Amino acid sequence: TSANAAKKLIEYGWDVPDTAFVRQHAAEMEKVPFDGVVIQVVSKTEGQIGWKVFSKTKTSPEVYQQAIDDLKAAKFKRFTDNFIQVIAYPADVDWFDPEWGSVAENAAALARVAKLSGCKGIMFDPEHYSEHHIWNFQSLPKSHTYEEYAAKVKERGKEFIRAINREYPDLTILTLYGSSLPYLQSQPGGLQAADYGLLAAFYDGMYEAATPRTTLVDGFESSYGYRDRKLFVDGRDTVLKQTKTISTEPKAFDKHVRCGFGIWADNGGAPVGWHPDDFSKNYYTPAGLRASLAYALETSDGYVWVYSERLKWWDFNVPQQYLDALALAKKGPGSGEKNPLKITTPAPKAADQQGYSDEETFAEFRKTMAEVYD
Repeated sequence: TSANAAKKLIEYGWDVPDTAFVRQHAAEMEKVPFDGVVIQVVSKTEGQIGWKVFSKTKTSPEVYQQAIDDLKAAKFKRFTDNFIQVIAYPADVDWFDPEWGSVAENAAALARVAKLSGCKGIMFDPEHYSEHHIWNFQSLPKSHTYEEYAAKVKERGKEFIRAINREYPDLTILTLYGSSLPYLQSQPGGLQAADYGLLAAFYDGMYEAATPRTTLVDGFESSYGYRDRKLFVDGRDTVLKQTKTISTEPKAFDKHVRCGFGIWADNGGAPVGWHPDDFSKNYYTPAGLRASLAYALETSDGYVWVYSERLKWWDFNVPQQYLDALALAKKGPGSGEKNPLKITTPAPKAADQQGYSDEETFAEFRKTMAEVYD
């Protein structure tokens, strides 16, 4: 538990604050017992900059200056480990496009904001949010073999981290999905068939070219709903040992990769919802959240990030028991959850589905077949 005290809880969710909000509310934010927060850079003219990184369009320098000024003025004391948001979106640049370099430059510009404003580094979310599934070989143009794509993506990973390191050597990158995601998806079909298969090559390029003390924290989003300590122990083994088996740069992997975990505070999303007036309806009660965070902190190498959707920490109306759970997690798991809520998704009824009707669905079959059983 004393080891937990030195580790960091980072907040990131649908309530991600921008630099102007942080400047205005830093003192109030620091009353919530996190050690840092992911912050978005927003411009009046260009919108959410973190969502424009993987694009040919370069954002203008004055956008960043305002963000740096905001964060310097915030004067955080408790929040020692803040990160700037970077998303692999809109992802509309082909890996072989000569203009791909703009992606690396955009990421570097956000790393510059992180460096000059005293942040720990950047948060990188590689998830497919657009129709361009850039990490999935099966969805890419078949103008190149898988091997050619993997080699090019690895090269782009090197460009990406070199550009970032030019602005911010030896930074920490908190990845929501590290190489563990392609590893888990590659069992047993191989990386070529995995939805995020090429992400492994991108990270391998980053590991190989990063400055000596650049750290990539695998945030292991798979742990969102974990309650059992053994799941975290096994997760750590997955992140640091099993995942290394797919890396083309195992030595560099060891040097740069650290184990983190993600916990989804209002886990379950819409089906479960968020019930500030009746904790028993929440996936995590305060006791359950404390226990999971404590296990995550204990088994991580230093970072645990807390995700939420309907629970909004920066509205400053989260029940005190949940705020206490954050602080108490640093002291140990406590008694844990007595009656854990299980998320059950009811099977959808055919009659509730759009466009449903027997006549429509079975029209073609009925021309040539007879119904023998309903």
